[in-house]
Amino acid sequence: MPTALPALDRPIAADHSSSLVVDIPFGVRGGVPLAGEGAAFYPEDQVLATADGHPRAIAYLSRLPAPTLAATRKNAFYMGLLKATRQPDSYPVPIAAASTNARQLDIGWVIVWQQTPAVRSYLAGTGFRLDYRADGAYVYRPAADMARR
Repeated sequence: MPTALPALDRPIAADHSSSLVVDIPFGVRGGVPLAGEGAAFYPEDQVLATADGHPRAIAYLSRLPAPTLAATRKNAFYMGLLKATRQPDSYPVPIAAASTNARQLDIGWVIVWQQTPAVRSYLAGTGFRLDYRADGAYVYRPAADMARR
């Protein structure tokens, strides 16, 4: 596995805000995969976090404390995202609530490693637009940020 993906990560690293990067598949996972923790994710996620300096909304922990999972479940954006990656035709929260929550969380970047129609639809509904493709991934930005360029 490469330790850097410059074509993918260069624009993110050039953004000196503290905005959050969300990788899809999304999950907060303990050492043993459990239901409700999200899909398996790519090891590149954690390597890129050290390269671009942005906080990541993804974690692999040897032990997953219950409060960590509970805190994730309180966010409409993450819950809708989990639903979009597992049951494409239904979301557990209104899209408007998920969109508002994404702005509150200051999500500035979404890297999609596995593109599906449900994920594409969910991101569009929550205010994200495709910015570029690199290294086999799709990178989305909030539509408002793209309009300012």
